[in-house]
Amino acid sequence: MTQFWLSRRLKSAVIITLCIIAVIASIQTTGLTRALIELIAFGGLIWLALSKPDIKQHDA
Repeated sequence: MTQFWLSRRLKSAVIITLCIIAVIASIQTTGLTRALIELIAFGGLIWLALSKPDIKQHDA
């Protein structure tokens, strides 16, 4: 299975984008459309939070 890891900068940009999408959905839509858009944005945030970090730490 192919795994896709995002760089730190790209991951930050995606998190901000998903949050903006959720806010816009809350303001501009209602009902099922709003719920689906927010669910997709929330799922994306959970996926990013649980994905393996791209940063490797080295001991000094």
